[in-house]
Amino acid sequence: MDSGIAAAMAFGALLREDAEAARIYDGYSPEQRRQLLLTIQDTPAEQMEALVARMRAAQ
Repeated sequence: MDSGIAAAMAFGALLREDAEAARIYDGYSPEQRRQLLLTIQDTPAEQMEALVARMRAAQ
């Protein structure tokens, strides 16, 4: 599986498990979502929990 797809799937799974992270993501503007998706694409799936933690900490 392509690493970008694996990372996106890992991110989606984390959002389904973490209501607060999902709420934060839902509040992002389209530009913020595009930037996050580019970041996700370059982040290994194993590091996705750290990325979500940074999202939460930035709030």
